[in-house]
Amino acid sequence: MYIWLVTSRRTALRQVLHRATGAMTAQQVADEVGWPVETTRLHLEELVGAQLAERVPGAPRGRGRPPMTYRATIGMDTTGPTQYRLLAGLLARTLRDRPNGRALARDAGQAWAFEHPTDAVDGAPLTRATTALTSRFGAHEFAPTATRTRDRADITLWHCPFLDLIADYGDVICSLHDGMVDGITRVAAGTSVTAHLTAFPRPDSCRITLTRRTRREQ
Repeated sequence: MYIWLVTSRRTALRQVLHRATGAMTAQQVADEVGWPVETTRLHLEELVGAQLAERVPGAPRGRGRPPMTYRATIGMDTTGPTQYRLLAGLLARTLRDRPNGRALARDAGQAWAFEHPTDAVDGAPLTRATTALTSRFGAHEFAPTATRTRDRADITLWHCPFLDLIADYGDVICSLHDGMVDGITRVAAGTSVTAHLTAFPRPDSCRITLTRRTRREQ
């Protein structure tokens, strides 16, 4: 509610400034929108801070400082509402309807991991892969927890940020994440570790299984 209120007030002020033939004082803007002048000035200053408006010294009126006026800048409000869920759904549907959609999704996840490598960490390959996967998936709100043995690690993902898309586009979303898992593992551990993502082995989580490869397997 608060975000909507702030956004709607910004939009109202910007519309007034854009319609104006010149810069306006805070009082003139307040008269247009029907708000107290101090409230209006506060929101105008927020627009200036967001680079959506600029201050312009007004024409002198006798002695003293000239009044401060405001005018709109050109550009969209980058802090306004976003609809990334809509974008994700449209892209997922496009891939779902293509014969090689799952492969393309996996390739995209792997490419993302290669383009955004994690910081290098010390340790054996299995340790590096576990740390990298836990760090990256944690940063993207998958809520991972890890358990380790000598030759294996299991990472449980307790949350899926795309859960509301799974019912319609699960194959694509899970293939994308599988590619991310593979790419992150390869960057962190080369070919020394195999990684496998199991989607929803339990209703409340997904699981990444890491195992050390033998020299013959490598």
